[in-house]
Formats: sequence, structure tokens, C-alpha cells
Amino acid sequence: MGGQPPCVLGGGVIGLTCAFYLGRAGLKVTVLERDRLGSGASRGNAGEVCPDLVEPLGAPGVAAKALSGLFRPESPLWINPVPNVRLLRFLARLGLNSTARRYDAGVASLAALAEDTFALFEELEALGVDGGAEKDGFLFAYASYEAAAHGVAAFRRLGAPVATEGVLAASALAEAEPTLGPAARAGFLVERQWSLDPGRFVDSLAERLRRRCRAGGGRARVTAVREGAGRVEVRTTAGTYGTDQVVVASGVWSREICRSLGVDIDLAPGKGYSSKVRVAGTMEFDRDPDHFRQSRVDVIVAAARPYLPEADWDHREQEWMGPRPMTTDGLPLIGPLPGHPGVVLATGHNMLGLMPAPVTGRLVTGLLVGKPDDSLTPGFAPGRAVRRGLGPSAGRV
Repeated sequence: MGGQPPCVLGGGVIGLTCAFYLGRAGLKVTVLERDRLGSGASRGNAGEVCPDLVEPLGAPGVAAKALSGLFRPESPLWINPVPNVRLLRFLARLGLNSTARRYDAGVASLAALAEDTFALFEELEALGVDGGAEKDGFLFAYASYEAAAHGVAAFRRLGAPVATEGVLAASALAEAEPTLGPAARAGFLVERQWSLDPGRFVDSLAERLRRRCRAGGGRARVTAVREGAGRVEVRTTAGTYGTDQVVVASGVWSREICRSLGVDIDLAPGKGYSSKVRVAGTMEFDRDPDHFRQSRVDVIVAAARPYLPEADWDHREQEWMGPRPMTTDGLPLIGPLPGHPGVVLATGHNMLGLMPAPVTGRLVTGLLVGKPDDSLTPGFAPGRAVRRGLGPSAGRV
């Protein structure tokens, strides 16, 4: 590496873990974030750490589900029908990737990425990065025995550790979780999966980094990146930074940063919603990544209310929306940006951003210090998501 320390663009969970591992490798890192550290999709997600349940969005049949919910805003997977050429192109490519062969390949790639997940999170815990993890598995509840049986079969095909008793009838399910209401007529337990408080996790990580990094801390929005002669220049609303290498970990906003370098990457915002009790589980494709729709929160509350009738649903707090960076094949983009050796991408983690954050930080660090993990990084190379160049002079210093 050259003499100037790397600059990480994005202070969400991916950017923070990249900075953390770079710092452990002995590098003094600059972190730049347009909002507060740990904001966006990093703070309001469902907090799942479930390496046995990973799969890409593009499962067979997802295109039909998307089309069926096109004009139904209450649909779990909803697409804003307002015409948007870029989004339509993205969805067309998502549909092309939604075959059994590509889905199975995506599951295998994500499983390999997630292999060391628990060990990495335990290492972070030992170093004082605390997310208050609950490690007693996930309990799934369904409205019918048949639906629960279908869910068990699907998870077992993924190789997930479903508890040996399989489908639980309503009485056994109520014994396992007394707060469940009568709508929960059957379910099952997937063992060994974790959940944690994502806000607590990123705050703990950010606090540790503040003592070790040169953190922009927030309100430093990147306006352009330029590269040339072995040097990268990062222009922001808080000033200009010069460095040898940049890590672009800005979620869906990574596409604008790449465009300033003359590269167009296939990335779309898949917006998720939640509230303080961490009720989540919706996907919204929309051209505006920042637009909040109250109706989407109302939809997930209406779905959850019969299962948890004792919750105070009428006095909700911290209603939230965050755009998750979605790729057309469901796999993240980790590696050098084509044509720009000083720029490394770490984005496109779809709905799994929290869980693969530590391994992404480790992979990015290996790339920057010249020790890449050749067993993983080729499958996530960003070149597959590049749609076209924007001109030979764009992005040059």
C-alpha cells in the first residue's frame, strides 16, 4: 500500500466493520458518512444473524409474486407502479436470475460467505462490540399446520437445523412462546440462529472506532470520487480527502459514487420497514430510496397483530424505513471496481447486511493489504453488476 491511509465511504454496519478490520490490520482509517454513524438500514433491520437461512431474493416464482402484488400496496413484496426505466431494467434482470439453477448457486455462495459468522460475532463480542445477542434459535409461527409443514420442508432443503420435533401444534407452540395469540396454529423452531439489537451493535462498533479512526462522524455526504496516477480524491460536503484507496460501502448510494467514477452498477433500493418492537418483513421497490410510506408499516402491523395480541399496537414508536442495496442475483458486491484499482466495493448485501458484515470487513481488509481470500472473493466480484461505462474521462483526477 501507499503512504495515505484508506478512506471508507459509508458509516453503516458494512462500512463500520470494514473500518474495524482495517484498523486491526494496523491502518489508520477515515470513515465518511452522510448521516449519523450506524444509520439507515443498519439501525432499523430485524437484527437477524442466521447463517443457516440464507437465500437470494430471486427464488423461482418471485417474478410472478411481484407482478401479482404490483397494484396491491398491502403485498409483502410491492413495486411502485410509477414508470421508472432503471427500476424496470433491474427487475427484468432479477426475473432472469430467478431460476432454480441460479437460485441454488446463490444459496451455495451465500452459505460459503456465512460459514464463519458465529465465530466472527463471538470474536467481536470478546473485543467489546456488544449487540445483546439472543442465541436460542428462531421460532416460526403459521396460521395453519399445512403452511408450517411447507416451511419446515423449505428450511430443511436449505440444510437449516430445524428442531427434531418438526412441526409444533398450537398447544406446543404456545408452551414455547406464551405471548403468541390464537392465530398461531402451528410452527417450528430453527435452532442455533441468533438475533441482536442492530442499533446497539452499530453504536457499540462506532464508539470503539471513534477511539481508533479518523471518523467524519456524520453529515459528510460524498459528492464525487476521482481517481488517477495512483491517487484517489474524495469530494464531500465537508471538504476533500486524498487517499491511496477507497472502500465504497454506502449501501444503495454506492451507485451514485460509482457513476461519478464513470461506472454504472446494477443496484436498486429494496425498502424495508419496522417499528420499535422490531416487527419487520416487507420489501418495497421504489425509485426514491428515502420516501417513507406509513401504509407499509400499517401492513406489517396488521399481519403481526393476530399473532401478538397483547402488544400495544396502537402506541407504536420509532417507525422506520431503510433502503437495502439489492443486486439482481442476490449476492453482494465485494472487490475492486472494474477499471479503478484504488476503489473497492463493499455493498449489495440485499436483506442480509448485518449478518455478513464481519466477514465482509475481513474480506475487504485482505484485499487492501494484499492478502485476498481467493476461495470467496471471485464469486462476489463487482464486474458482474457493471452495466456500462459513462465515458472514458469520467471519474479521472
